[in-house]
Amino acid sequence: MRRCTTISRLDDAASLHDAWVELADACGAGPFARPLFALTWWRHLGQGSLMVVAVHDGDQLVALAPLHQRRIGPVQVVRWLGHGLGTVAEALVRPGHDDAGELLWATAAARGRVLDLIECRDLGPLPGQGPITARRTVALHERDVCPVIDVHGDAEAHLADPACKRVRRTVRVARRRLAEAGHTFGVRVAHDPATLEALLPDVRRVFDVAEADRPRQHLLDGEWAAFTSAIIHDGVATGGVLVLVAYVDDVAAAFDIVLLTPGTMSSWIGRFDPALAAFSPGHLLQCAGLDWADAHGYTTIDLLLGDSFYKRLWAGRSYQTLELLSGPAPARAVLTGVGRLRERIRA
Repeated sequence: MRRCTTISRLDDAASLHDAWVELADACGAGPFARPLFALTWWRHLGQGSLMVVAVHDGDQLVALAPLHQRRIGPVQVVRWLGHGLGTVAEALVRPGHDDAGELLWATAAARGRVLDLIECRDLGPLPGQGPITARRTVALHERDVCPVIDVHGDAEAHLADPACKRVRRTVRVARRRLAEAGHTFGVRVAHDPATLEALLPDVRRVFDVAEADRPRQHLLDGEWAAFTSAIIHDGVATGGVLVLVAYVDDVAAAFDIVLLTPGTMSSWIGRFDPALAAFSPGHLLQCAGLDWADAHGYTTIDLLLGDSFYKRLWAGRSYQTLELLSGPAPARAVLTGVGRLRERIRA
């Protein structure tokens, strides 16, 4: 009754939407392994061939890996959907069905393919961890960390924790400076399409000035604009995205675009206006995010990739992401050589 299929047509992958979301919920999966993010990325930024590997047990979807493959030189490389965009991805394997995960990876890692999986969440079986794929050569390394805030009340309850002494002082100073300058601070939240349309011009303005001051990756501009816009609009319409915008008086000072999954708010994109940095708008907006999380039953705020000073001030713990490379030694050597060559060209 168990069967594994490799889906290469977008329409066929989209037809799994409801079963895919139900499986992701059963696994406690993050936002990047879900169809909203994975398939939107493929529509707008994907290259090569779609490769969603799905395992059914009878009519029930029990495992799924959101992947794609493309040729790099002579090597056929398999990567996550969302590769290269800070995607913390994972394979979805229903609890109690670890053998389905083995079947999934045995299919994905067919002869001649190299698995090049970065920013893996260490959840569920990975290649090389079970009897079917144990003979494959797997190089597994720690890659990055994702700080996490555990929500045990509103912002004031969080700041009252003795461990939050430094960020409590930062917030107190920011509030005092606002009061001394005669400014007001407020936050607007878009969880419906009409409010989103009203707030997006302010989000774009803050993004523009933040990138002009410190270029990072302007996901509302250039090649990424259509993808990011689709995620925001579709996500707000379906309850998978929340947009928070902070204002000093009537001037947008900071924003946070949050991906929502059961129990968890994942802070995907956030920026602040450097001209208003003295008022710490990002920290004050984080207070609003904690209040919203507490009011709506969210128990975790995942700050995603990067162990920055800002995140360490707020987070009580973190989890590790992994980098996995698996395949024939000559093919892995070619892929590694191509990567080093590209790094030298960029340098």
